[in-house]
Amino acid sequence: MRRTSLFTILGILAIAAASTAAPKSNEAWASGQLERVDASAKSVVVKQGTHEMTFRLAANTQVTEGKKTLPASDLEKAVGHQVKVRYTVSAGSKVADRLELSAAMPTHTPAPPAKSPTPGPKQ
Repeated sequence: MRRTSLFTILGILAIAAASTAAPKSNEAWASGQLERVDASAKSVVVKQGTHEMTFRLAANTQVTEGKKTLPASDLEKAVGHQVKVRYTVSAGSKVADRLELSAAMPTHTPAPPAKSPTPGPKQ
């Protein structure tokens, strides 16, 4: 009898602990071009085509470029880079805890010069 009631109490405690556990955060990823950085508001704007998303930077936001870790203050120098942002939604705003910058600034390569037509045989 004692053994049964001990197991019952332990089972009830396990169920109660599982139901009060903190819910998993719903993290998501976004990617695009780093459009703007507002150091005073601690936020960044990422542009995806014509759509812009604003992310507030968490106090512990990790910024990386390739395998290098950068300080968040370097984000202003990275405007124009492609970026991936890991974020959660908290109190209606997107809070970024990780930004992954592309290793190199996208460059525009000019098209090669057009070839002039080769003269044909003279008639």
